Amino acid sequence: MSEKSKKRDILADILNDPHTGTIRGLEELNKLIHATPGGTVEQGLPRAAEPRVKSRRGRKKQKTTHYLTREVFDHLGEARAGIRDLLPEESKSKASKSRIVESAITMVLHEFGEKGKESALVRELLKKNEEE
Repeated sequence: MSEKSKKRDILADILNDPHTGTIRGLEELNKLIHATPGGTVEQGLPRAAEPRVKSRRGRKKQKTTHYLTREVFDHLGEARAGIRDLLPEESKSKASKSRIVESAITMVLHEFGEKGKESALVRELLKKNEEE
């Protein structure tokens, strides 16, 4: 096989030190693999990324992900449009889906705090549980 037709091992080129022939970072990798919980090596590991937080006028907001059925998602979009129609021009930008969801959750959780198992939230969850 000629020198030109040989396939080049790019991964080996990246991992191996061309001067010593050793794999770069192998010693550090072995330390991580064999570290015991609470050991000094573990303390140097990077932490999981913190959730993104927005601050607006002193109120911090946490970014979260929740899943909605297509039907609820579509109704949320329709509600946003309807609410925007009801608001004065200077307040229309405040009718975002996020604000609608936050307001609705705040109201539902407030009622749950007052009524507990008699709240609409618990009744709805029990109803959904019976449907499944």
